[in-house]
Amino acid sequence: MKTRNKLEGFLLIALLLLIPFQGIISRSIPLQGTTREPKVVKTLLFNPQAEEEFVIYTHDSFLAWGLPDDYEEIMDTAFYDFGVANNVTVKLILFSGMVDALQTLINQKNNPQADIVIGLDSVLVSEAKNEGVLEPYTEANLANISNSLINDLDPDKYLLPADYGLIALIFDTEYLSLSTDPGLAQLTFEDLITTYAEDLAVQDPTLSSTGINFLLYQLVYYEEILGEDWTEWWKAAKGKVSIDKSWSDSWDRVFSAKEDHMLVSYGTDPAYNAFFNYSYEKNGVLIHGEEATTYGWMQIEGIGIVEGTTKLPLAKDYIDYFLTEKVQSLIATNNWMFPANQEVELPPCYDYAITPENVSVLNHLVSSEYIGENYHSWLSEWERVIYGTGLWWLWVTVSAVLVIIAGVVGVVVYRKRTKLDIE
Repeated sequence: MKTRNKLEGFLLIALLLLIPFQGIISRSIPLQGTTREPKVVKTLLFNPQAEEEFVIYTHDSFLAWGLPDDYEEIMDTAFYDFGVANNVTVKLILFSGMVDALQTLINQKNNPQADIVIGLDSVLVSEAKNEGVLEPYTEANLANISNSLINDLDPDKYLLPADYGLIALIFDTEYLSLSTDPGLAQLTFEDLITTYAEDLAVQDPTLSSTGINFLLYQLVYYEEILGEDWTEWWKAAKGKVSIDKSWSDSWDRVFSAKEDHMLVSYGTDPAYNAFFNYSYEKNGVLIHGEEATTYGWMQIEGIGIVEGTTKLPLAKDYIDYFLTEKVQSLIATNNWMFPANQEVELPPCYDYAITPENVSVLNHLVSSEYIGENYHSWLSEWERVIYGTGLWWLWVTVSAVLVIIAGVVGVVVYRKRTKLDIE
């Protein structure tokens, strides 16, 4: 009995010793490769009476930021009309972000459930190709798509350009403006830490495609332009900037809750404000460097065929349909990005958007292969800087030692009890 009590006491002490390390392990070990379930926000069916389904994965913001009364008509143009013309039910599965959509494709690659994916970008395409979840479409009609856009996204054409826009810092003009804060006109990454950190909302790059694009914006600038360690900026930002799970969360934090006054978003946001008559005041800027050089990072979103689809001809037809002026004309005022099709006429509100003109686009300094090779290590390093203490190994070591000791004690107790039973 005494031995049993000692064993129970030891195990209780072991559990208590582990408690302080639980936070360390949860915040320090990289999330890549975890079993976190991707989040499906909504599923929409178009032409549901058809017998066959044609499945498309995208994010929940896709074409969702236009005039509310036009939403049904817009979605019908993009999906229903194609379903009727081809006698299929178009099943649109909306994820909370494209990181979740990509993870789902990876999880399902031995048994694909989708035919098309819309919204993977110039960063995520490398991971998608490495995982083998996309099929190239080399014979697509790209006459109205610029070669530079194609090559910057994916010259192998596993992903074809759908839209594009510059990552930008957007601010709420109720609190920040170029007139009251003239330094915003020449904003630097250093300014974001020293002056605006308490006002800034960014997105977690392990969860958000906007977040990973901002990380690349900052990382490439520090590594390629400044020749400095990119993690130093994040070490200084840690505990000061707000880090959200998604772009939508950051938007709500700034413009609804008014908790922060600046967020990482897109250079087309000023066009959005003008379109809805919210404001005609400039409320977006890019990062500046030495000699007033403006630096930008281009997010190019694409459309691609899912490897293993059983409806390959139909998938190719949908991409051709999606890249026509009929569908591409919906992008500017509903997805708030520049349409990839150069023949689409932009609405007047786009006079307020930040364009790549006179901008040094940092994407040109790194290849998609380089991004793919370093993608996981960058995210792991970012997580260690932001969430970790560097002591996750200590938790693992302590856990292993305690388990071994508990096992040894258990064996000893068992043998003693067995010996007593025999006697």
